[in-house]
Parts: sequence; C-alpha cells; structure tokens
Amino acid sequence: MEPPTKPFDFDEPGRRVEFYLTESQRLSQVGSWAWSAKTREPIFWSREMFRIFGFDPDDPALTLQAIHRLSKSRVHPEDWPAVEATILRAAVDKRDFAMEYRILLPNGELRYARGIGHPVVDDSGQLLELTGTVLDVTERKRAEDERQKSLDQFRALAGRLESVREEERKRLAREIHDELGQALTSIKLDVCHLRKQAPEEHLDRYQAILKTIDQTIHDVRRISTELRPGILDDLGLVAAVEWAAEEFTNRTGTRCAVSLSPCTPEIDPARATAIFRILQETLTNVARHADATEVDVRLSKSSCGLILEVQDNGIGFDERRLCGAGSLGILGMKERALLLGGEFAIRTAPGAGTKVTVRIPFGD
Repeated sequence: MEPPTKPFDFDEPGRRVEFYLTESQRLSQVGSWAWSAKTREPIFWSREMFRIFGFDPDDPALTLQAIHRLSKSRVHPEDWPAVEATILRAAVDKRDFAMEYRILLPNGELRYARGIGHPVVDDSGQLLELTGTVLDVTERKRAEDERQKSLDQFRALAGRLESVREEERKRLAREIHDELGQALTSIKLDVCHLRKQAPEEHLDRYQAILKTIDQTIHDVRRISTELRPGILDDLGLVAAVEWAAEEFTNRTGTRCAVSLSPCTPEIDPARATAIFRILQETLTNVARHADATEVDVRLSKSSCGLILEVQDNGIGFDERRLCGAGSLGILGMKERALLLGGEFAIRTAPGAGTKVTVRIPFGD
C-alpha cells in the first residue's frame, strides 16, 4: 500500500474534504474517474487510479489526454476488446456496467481490477459523461487462486487416498473370500468326515458345529461382498447397480425399482466405482433416514456422460441441513463426483421425498 498522502492545508476551503476522500480511496484501494461524452476523453482521474494503473500522479507529463492513451496500453491485450465494448455499449444504452479485467504493468506485474460505471445524462436524456470506480482486487484474486490451488491439491490427495482405499478393499475382499473361505470349506469337509465316524451321542454336537461353520462361511461372503462386490469387477456397473437394488430390497423390504438406459456404455473402473459407491451411500441414507416405501434408481446416458438418479418417496428434509455437521456422507458423495469432473445435486423438502442426481462425464 502507498504511504499516507501528504496533508493539504486544511485552512483552504474544501481541502479537508479532498484530503479525506484521497485517503479513503488509498486505504480502500478504490480509484474514481469521469469520462466526457463530448470529447471522449477523461476529465477526472483520482490519485488512486494513478497507482492502480502504475502511473506517477506527480508526473507533469501525465495530462488527462496522455492518461487516456496510456491507460489503454496498461489493460491486458486479451481484455481490452471486452473493456472497450462494455464502455461503448454503456454509453450508447445509457446504463450502468460492471466488469473485471487485468492490468499489465511495464515491469510484468499483473493486477486485477473490478470496474463499475454509471452514465450521467441531462434532462433530455442526453449523455454528458460516464463516471465510475476501479477497485484493485489483486490481493483478493491471488488469495482466491491460492485457495483454489489448495483445494485442487486436497481433492487430488483425496482422490489418491480413495483409489488406494478401493484397491485395499479389493485385495482384502479377495483374500477373505479365497483364503478364509477355502479354509472354512476345508474345515467343514473335515468335520463332515469326522461326523461319519462319531458315536451316535455326538452327532448333535457335530451338527451344531457344521451349522456354525455354514453361518461363518455366509458371513465371510457377506463381508467380502460389502468390501468390494465382485460383480462390479466381473460384470460391470449395470449388473452392480441391479445387484445393489436387489440387496437393498431384500435387506429393508423397501421396493427398489431400477431403470436402465438401453446400450449403457461401459466406463472405466474409477468412474464405475464412483457411481456405485454413491449409489450405495444413497441407499444407505434412504434406509436410515427416509422412511420410504419406494425407491426408483435410474442409470442413463447423455452426450456428456452417465447420469445416476435415485428418488425416494420418503419424508425428505430441510435442504439447509446439507450444510450441517451430520452431512459428511453427502459431502463425500459430492467429492467423489467432483474428483471426476462430475456434478452432484440433491433436491428435497420436508414431506416431499428426496432426489439425488449424479452426472459423471465419460473418460478421455
């Protein structure tokens, strides 16, 4: 920020007001200007305008005519056509305008500015001049860029962690299903063999052991499937969606109808996994909170990608709760979609059910 302006002689009429105005513009980094419709040249530039555009306000060579010419060269070449068109259109239409553009200084420094303008007309509607302000938003823009950079890095890290977690789930599911499942099957065969040789009074005990082994085998398969459904890897997303809907109905007793788009294309494993996990989380939320009797799942395609829609006829909720601490599951689903360049949306209201819509673009 520039050093404080040298105080004026406050004994002169109006100088105190001018000093306060100059200081307020310096502190707020807002410059003001006026442009004559008759001469098509500036008729006023505040000291803060000089600073924003990188000029010396005490340079006697910088007349208003010179500023008019030089200020154009300070606007970024890519932005100048839009800036000029906006100002000319405001002059013709006699309406307010707002725009953002970049200022490129001779030393290569890039500044960001937000300009606001207003037409001044006489009683007959004739344009007399344009007046406006320019706000230096460079620091805000840089902070936004840094924030976006940090957010992108966080999402990339989250995506990597999610990928690692899915791979670990797949490995654990395979080991549990294959190794533990085979070991239990072998134990069952041995117990069956021993049962044939056991005395009559021990048969009930062997039967109880076999029943426990069967239940354990069932639990192993269930845990393995919950970790990573083999159907997703073996038969693809469409079959996995149908399986998830059927499992939901069997588990909750709530009807879950599936509608699939004809010729739904195969997509890469990352996108298939994201859609499937979002469906799983959505159905879990329905089972826990919705008190629904019907759920409709639709998987369709558009020109840009796949669309998953899950609609229930449950009790719904206030959308303001989506920002609460209890919405981490929803946040996780949204991040899954965003990591793949997709979109995630929820529409709901108390008593009106809930609809979740996910759009995931096709991969390159």
